[in-house]
Amino acid sequence: MNKDICRKAWLLLLLPLFFLLTAGAKADGTWYTLQGDPPDGLGYLVCEYSGDITITFLGDCTLGGEEKSERSALGFVRRIRDNGTGFPLRYLSRLTLTDDLSVANLEGVLTDRDLQKVPKEYNFRGPAFYTEILTKAGVECVTLANNHSHDYGDSGYADTKAALGDAGVCWFGTDAPAVWRNEDGLMIGFAGISYSLSGNRYKAFQQQVETLRQLGCSAVVAVMHTGTEYEYTPDTRQKDTAKRAISCGADLVIGHHPHVVQGYDIVDGVPVVYSLGNCSFGGTTHAKDSDALAVQAVLSFSDSELRNITLRFYPISITSDERYNNYSPSFLTGKDAERVLKKMRDSTGRDPGSFDEETGAVVSVPVTRGN
Repeated sequence: MNKDICRKAWLLLLLPLFFLLTAGAKADGTWYTLQGDPPDGLGYLVCEYSGDITITFLGDCTLGGEEKSERSALGFVRRIRDNGTGFPLRYLSRLTLTDDLSVANLEGVLTDRDLQKVPKEYNFRGPAFYTEILTKAGVECVTLANNHSHDYGDSGYADTKAALGDAGVCWFGTDAPAVWRNEDGLMIGFAGISYSLSGNRYKAFQQQVETLRQLGCSAVVAVMHTGTEYEYTPDTRQKDTAKRAISCGADLVIGHHPHVVQGYDIVDGVPVVYSLGNCSFGGTTHAKDSDALAVQAVLSFSDSELRNITLRFYPISITSDERYNNYSPSFLTGKDAERVLKKMRDSTGRDPGSFDEETGAVVSVPVTRGN
């Protein structure tokens, strides 16, 4: 990786006043969750960084499951008890341990308290130490912008954030964005979307993106959790949400929630991946569709300006056991991989390219907005 030395306009001495540092360094980078409003006149690094940053994105990770499944012989809890916390993401760590940063959708609550679940069809939870599943695989950040992060109310949400913080895992959600900063000062911002960007949700998201830009982020990634479950074609809400996120300044949009693979598109010059599908999903022992995606985005910068985004699509199965869901995703090859790529093509009409086991299916998107 070619790196130029950054010129520091002034140090971020005020960062600790409103940033909560929730993760340690990896690949010479540090994560921050932004909580509260930044003070007026906050300085930032003027950076002339040139090089590539590789980000791995994983879909729905439910680290636990429903209460009724906690004693099940095929349930997530028994699988961890028998195999340890390194088991679920053992194969995907080929990506997450060799990239610059990794982001997963944590869909559920992590708590050690006996909390009252909210009235809904499915409520997902796991113990706090399941954060080890993330840390052992090198996943440093999760989005909590989804429909299961509050399955046990505000108390469960607070417990989840506390568990992540104790483990050194950063988070972002509808209530707070996050920033990753490398040793040279390059910053990338992350903002989460749950369900839609309408009304006050749009205003809140727009403010988050503006804050990230004011801090000096050279790129902003929007991670959206929306769509129709088990639909292979993006619905109107997904398309509208992606377009609104881009209008706010997002440079890349990554989606999940439908539980199945959907394709990608280029919207106003910005790449949008509509649905990765599930990942390590403890919500069911037998999935309706086990096909999914892990995606790597390689962001290429020249003098801190985002110039190109390369997407690498890796078809995966959410289980490495054909008999049932064992919550340990594995890479697909051959005809199985081609099946997933065909689903992508059929979904949006965009070709994800030819498949290679090492590099995945590769699409390169030049950045045209602002140039």
